[in-house]
Amino acid sequence: MKRAHHTLQLAPQGSDRRSNDRTIDTNRLDTMLGELETEHLALIELAKAHRDALSHASVHELNEITMRTSEVLLRIAEIEDARRAMITQSYGSMASLDELMEHFNTNDRDRIGQRRTRLRELIVRVKDEQDAVRQASENLADHMRGLIKQVSASLSHAGTYSRGGAVDPSRSQVVSSLDLVQ
Repeated sequence: MKRAHHTLQLAPQGSDRRSNDRTIDTNRLDTMLGELETEHLALIELAKAHRDALSHASVHELNEITMRTSEVLLRIAEIEDARRAMITQSYGSMASLDELMEHFNTNDRDRIGQRRTRLRELIVRVKDEQDAVRQASENLADHMRGLIKQVSASLSHAGTYSRGGAVDPSRSQVVSSLDLVQ
């Protein structure tokens, strides 16, 4: 079943509406918002996979996830650019979705409003997942720093290195000799 083509008639403020009618294709806008939903769902799944890969320190998986995340972010940027271009071309300047929705008919307002609500919820979920990834990354980095300090301390039999792995000449003086007689 094919959906009816809906357009939104807009006129810049203070203009003669009959000579300056502009249209927004609400079906196209709805499609773009749906694509943004799909991409944000993908970001949520990638963030979960990223956190999992961090938990078992899989460099290969982390590289793959980073590449896939970059691809999703690129697609989001492309959709956003197209959405902004459509609005700017139709309206004459950039307008927020809330501003545009004031001019929509009831059906389009409800449909686009539901998309907007779902997308906003997904954006919050993406932020929460990315915060969890950042925290897991910081925890892994702290763990690795601790391991490096432990290894440095155990290898510093002469006491030359501090717990941080740096040379600490003030702690002790190391006297070495070399036997030149065979």
